[in-house]
Amino acid sequence: MKQLRIVMVGDVDAGKSTILGRLLVDIGQVTPERLAELESSSAKRGVPIEYSFLLDAFQVERDQAITLDISRVWVRTPDAEFVFVDAPGHRELIRNLLSGASEVDAPVMVVAADEGITQQTRRQALFLQWFGFREILVAINKLDLAADPRTAFEQRTAEVRAFLAQLGIVPLAIVPVAARGGDNVVDRGALTAWWDGPTLLQALGGISRREARADGPLRFVVQDVYRRDGGRVIVGRVESGTLERGEPLVFWPLQTGARVTRIVDWPGEIARVPAGRAAAIELDARVFVDRGAVASRASDAPELGHVLRARIVWLGAEPVRVGETLRLRLGTREIPVTLQRIDEIVDPDTLEPREGERIASGDVAVVTLVARETIAADVAVEGSSLARFVLARGGAIVAGGMVEAVVGLARGEGATNVVAMTSSVDADERARRNGHGGGVFWLTGLPSAGKSTVAMAVQRMLFERGRHVYVLDGDTLRTTLNVDLGFNDEDRAENVRRTAAVAGTFADAGMIVLCALISPFADDRALARAAYPRSFFEIHVACDLATAERRDVKGHYERARRGELQRFTGVSSPYEVPEAPDLRIDTAASGVDECASRLLEFIEAKVVLAPTVAR
Repeated sequence: MKQLRIVMVGDVDAGKSTILGRLLVDIGQVTPERLAELESSSAKRGVPIEYSFLLDAFQVERDQAITLDISRVWVRTPDAEFVFVDAPGHRELIRNLLSGASEVDAPVMVVAADEGITQQTRRQALFLQWFGFREILVAINKLDLAADPRTAFEQRTAEVRAFLAQLGIVPLAIVPVAARGGDNVVDRGALTAWWDGPTLLQALGGISRREARADGPLRFVVQDVYRRDGGRVIVGRVESGTLERGEPLVFWPLQTGARVTRIVDWPGEIARVPAGRAAAIELDARVFVDRGAVASRASDAPELGHVLRARIVWLGAEPVRVGETLRLRLGTREIPVTLQRIDEIVDPDTLEPREGERIASGDVAVVTLVARETIAADVAVEGSSLARFVLARGGAIVAGGMVEAVVGLARGEGATNVVAMTSSVDADERARRNGHGGGVFWLTGLPSAGKSTVAMAVQRMLFERGRHVYVLDGDTLRTTLNVDLGFNDEDRAENVRRTAAVAGTFADAGMIVLCALISPFADDRALARAAYPRSFFEIHVACDLATAERRDVKGHYERARRGELQRFTGVSSPYEVPEAPDLRIDTAASGVDECASRLLEFIEAKVVLAPTVAR
């Protein structure tokens, strides 16, 4: 007998609980005594029988095939066992969709004939789309309230099909229902005599179980590490793929590798573990592995990076703004992240994006999150728990989301068994002592755009004002720290990473750091921001190519056009113009003094503390 897990979604007044209550009655899983009690209490109040009340404090022995906890109802028919999960709000729906790749087999969306698709229904349908559901069963309920049930059903059916088509979701079936009278829930009724399709129960029976992906990339998510008989046993769950004895694994994000020597299955052992099963393994090397790590084959690794672009639904009572630090829970790992940017907020009515400075309760948004630690996550991997996450604030879950992109890192040998120290003097203490905070002001632009010239001028101006300031110049660093790097894409990325790491350390020490680097690629600049998200500002030093070439006293443009310099930005290698920098200064239209003054004003507004007023 197959077991199907069904999540019920729809507006709070659409009748989801009434449908479940009527289903229990019509398949004979409510005792006559309980039904008589419900009828009597309804009659005393002078109201029609309310089948949703059956779900309140409803308890029957397990051998009667019904068990109800807060939001789950077990129902057994001759052909299948159903576990219905009611989702009365966004928080409950997100919790259930995030709880596991195979937790929910299919959704049932309930739409009231008198109200149609409400805003809550639109939002929940968006969540279903994000979590990979491409098929959905729809029940059009409350047809007993319509003057012409058939016409009302046809109108709502057209509305539902048009809405779901926008999301790329296909309705498995759209079924007419009048749950209060029992029409077309389990048995056909007079109200829907014109309907020759399935009843709701028949349509439910046609749903297929959503299995964990055995053919997907191997994802073994570590839950804990135990010591046993002098060795270590690593315990976790195979989220997708198949784990086999004897194969080499790489554990991310620390990038440590070892071979599986045993898959423990007390009191013996087994050769393989399929997707969806827990596993306990032993390795041939004592590599560092802890809770939150994820193992894969080297050829099917997750994405690595410090920056996530993600689609979230905000559930917190208080809104969130750019700059706030939250706790990200991905797989079994929890790390702090900062909301760097709100890319867009999605209007659930039109599905169109809009701008916003904060995300309020119930909003759905695309955001950029940054972390100081390396994150291992999946993008567009169906069923992977590494593609889903929650955000917590003060211990409470305030958002759920899906990973859309990871700003990557070059994969190599990572440092292991290291823990970063926390400074004995924090940034706020340094700011109070210095009169200003630290910050990274990242000047990016074409060669000869004027980055270093402006940076040096501003450094002098800040220094004369008593600020702690330093310039990290790209050319200078390539003669010292980055002398071993060339100009291919990988080396350019590493040049940015190293410079950003140094700049972040200086800023943490209370310095105002001006970084003058071409840094032509947007992803690399995003990675630089992740190195010090507390106070990082991207400054685009804009200049047209012709003006930059005229200024080039080093002759680099001329040599690049003769083919003597390969991969030269602006000639033989692209420059990705920042789409939304924190500040843009045009050195072709304004002189050095004016550009430096604008940047000086910007910096002082961002980091200089207001003077203390004596009392």
